[in-house]
Amino acid sequence: METPVSTTSAPTGGARLSLSRACYVDESVFASEVERFLARHWIAACHVSEIAHPGDYVTFEAYGYPVVVIRQQDGRIAAFHNTCRHRGARLCEAESGRTSLIRCRYHGWSYRLDGSLAVWRHMPDDFTKSDFGLRPCGVADLSGFVHVSMTPEAAPDFAALTGHVAPHWARYELEKCKVVAKRTYHVRGNWKLAIENNLECYHCLPSHPEYTTANAFVKADERLSDSLVEAFERYSTTWRERLASAGVPTGRTEFVSVDGQLCRAGTWPLAAGFATGSQDGGAVAPLLGTVQGYDESMTTGCVGFLSYAGAMCDYAIQVTYVPKSTHETDVILRWLVRGDASDESVDMPRLLWLWDTTTQQDKSLIELNAAGVTSPAYTPGPYSKLESVAADFVQRYRSIMNMD
Repeated sequence: METPVSTTSAPTGGARLSLSRACYVDESVFASEVERFLARHWIAACHVSEIAHPGDYVTFEAYGYPVVVIRQQDGRIAAFHNTCRHRGARLCEAESGRTSLIRCRYHGWSYRLDGSLAVWRHMPDDFTKSDFGLRPCGVADLSGFVHVSMTPEAAPDFAALTGHVAPHWARYELEKCKVVAKRTYHVRGNWKLAIENNLECYHCLPSHPEYTTANAFVKADERLSDSLVEAFERYSTTWRERLASAGVPTGRTEFVSVDGQLCRAGTWPLAAGFATGSQDGGAVAPLLGTVQGYDESMTTGCVGFLSYAGAMCDYAIQVTYVPKSTHETDVILRWLVRGDASDESVDMPRLLWLWDTTTQQDKSLIELNAAGVTSPAYTPGPYSKLESVAADFVQRYRSIMNMD
């Protein structure tokens, strides 16, 4: 989810060169990533609207860990490793559903919505059922997006990690939204290539004409002409003053990092005259939350390296990059509108167009990159001035992996 470089504070001190070939292709590196931080860190698994009622569940799998996220009878949300405590069979097999018991179809063991063992047969007399409840995952909520940690005892403090970004998300009331579309893009490439692509817009001008049209910062950052840069600076100044008068925070928050996981958010202008991210800039759905009118803005943010969200005045998107293996990454994209929006009030084709188009293009670019780094002739290359956030990611990764 590309963000401006020159119009917000960019990080400094990032890596000068991209990672070595082994970091993108070596199976042992991927295994080490899972052990060192991926299994600990928070990753967005779903939105609360997808599990609105008791017994509603979704399944999710990342880096070899299958998980079920479920709404309990008391309304709270829980997540468990989707593995039977008898002999390890997969429990919930569907992508989503509703159940009163989590049942294993292999031998019939069943679990209550709180994970406790409810049904079993023919076990030894000394069998203690309380020892065989489902193994819990960590669960945390940011603006309605449910995040999980596979090893909750080692997870970063979620409140400390995310508390500073709340002002940027508040007006959209994303927790009251509903998911109206979800697509999964299967990418043949290492997850870090996908994240590097996501965090830089050096490729936007040549590769994303649709995104470039909707986001004026791209041509300004490219400095195509002095007059274009000056025009964007004037527009940005007026835009910031207008939002400030309405009490809307702009710019980017600081980078807060807890136990190696970072979180940030920022609000920046679309192209002049663009009410939202659509092909013609026109509105596609009712205004979100307490937003008073179309103000040409977009808010983006992340929780860690893998989970991103973006909100415009009338719809939001949520993107999770899911490392499946060394050479496979799923990109899960959700579109959200306000929860009480009628079907007639949402123009679905125009709602989906920009981000589906951009993600399809990114999939092609990431796979192109992946095909090149597999070559024994590949050597790390230098980051440009427009890749500072990607370089920051690589430097943080190197630190976590003790590569410095």
